[in-house]
Amino acid sequence: MLILLNRLRVWLDRLNFLIGGIAACGILFACGAITWAVVGRGLFGMNTIWELEASVYLLIYAAFLGLAYSDRAGSQIAIDILRVRFTGKARLAHRIVLDSIALVLFSLLFWSSLEMVLNAWHTQWRSMSLWGPPLWIPYLAIPIGTAILIINLVLDILIRLHGQAVPADALQGEH
Repeated sequence: MLILLNRLRVWLDRLNFLIGGIAACGILFACGAITWAVVGRGLFGMNTIWELEASVYLLIYAAFLGLAYSDRAGSQIAIDILRVRFTGKARLAHRIVLDSIALVLFSLLFWSSLEMVLNAWHTQWRSMSLWGPPLWIPYLAIPIGTAILIINLVLDILIRLHGQAVPADALQGEH
């Protein structure tokens, strides 16, 4: 069982890295769209209607798709006041408790955001801007990103419950 969990961890780390790269590309595209809007308006007097809104949506995608990558890379804010005092099994138990709390919170976020996406889909809710894209598209980033993080958390909890630390990955994060 532990061998299977570790293989899944390696596969998920690759997926996290890929999705983290996609999130980074979203940030680059958002920067490009904002630059286009500034140059288009400033130099050419063009009317820009989609750039700012598209940039916001891309940043939402980057933030939520990058959740699991950031978690694995140790990029989240951490308070080490308790963790540094624990050693061995106590540190392992501490991580299991923290990951379990995160699992509950992100499961609630997943469920709520899934309802939001489905509501936007069924009501054909659109942005009130001139561009007017359907809002289920940017909202979809939230349940996708949280689902990937939830899968990572469940896998990490299972590995730790078997008494093993989560294997180090290419991201070199303290996890």
